[in-house]
Amino acid sequence: MPTSAIEVNGDHSIGSSGDTAGVQRNGRKRNPQRELRILEAALDLFGRKGFEATTVSAICEAAGVSEATLYEYFESKEQVLFSIAELYTRRELERLEGLRGYIRDPREKLRVVIQAYLEFYERNPLYTSVALLTLKANRNFTQSAAYEVVRRASRSIVEAFQEGVEAGIFRSDIDGPLVRNMLLGFIEHLTTQWIVAGRPEQIAQYCDTIHEMVMRAIEKRSASEPPTLRIDIRGLNAELLSTDGEEQH
Repeated sequence: MPTSAIEVNGDHSIGSSGDTAGVQRNGRKRNPQRELRILEAALDLFGRKGFEATTVSAICEAAGVSEATLYEYFESKEQVLFSIAELYTRRELERLEGLRGYIRDPREKLRVVIQAYLEFYERNPLYTSVALLTLKANRNFTQSAAYEVVRRASRSIVEAFQEGVEAGIFRSDIDGPLVRNMLLGFIEHLTTQWIVAGRPEQIAQYCDTIHEMVMRAIEKRSASEPPTLRIDIRGLNAELLSTDGEEQH
């Protein structure tokens, strides 16, 4: 979990690792609206121009603050980037946890997770571009406090899978983190193609398709049922192999 966070408008958190909650790096009380303004300005620039091409001075000009003010909140441009991820992930995690609390069936919990990811990415194209094309390539991100929030969000996939195993719905011979990686792999492959190539036009509509592919891989089935599925659709090509390793056609 992040070492600290501050509240924005009472219900959204912005993390700044290494600081005391609600306190700037210089010891003064934080201004949540100013910090949020810096992050939103940075996200817009990172999304349109790229992280490397964006300067701290450009962020400050867009946010209407001085460079000295930015450094009161963040140690570096890289920490601004990580804090954007923490802010957006915390917002979505709160929404997802609220939705999952009303669902009992592990299969439906996974469907809700898939839908939440796809809808979130589709609603926030600038953030999605920064997250999948910039953050994933940053080695320092995995060592940051923000990454722990991202890991917490993906943990809901493993938890839902384990519930299904315990209920006798899902196979017990599959590793939970492997299921998480498979599910997120489908989502990120489709979403990256949407960002880079502009197709498909919408990604949230593929929730049922991804859910079906995941279920075919992890649900327990009788001996008479085929264990494999191959689906080819525009914008998402996926193959599942049979248990003996042969590709099914």
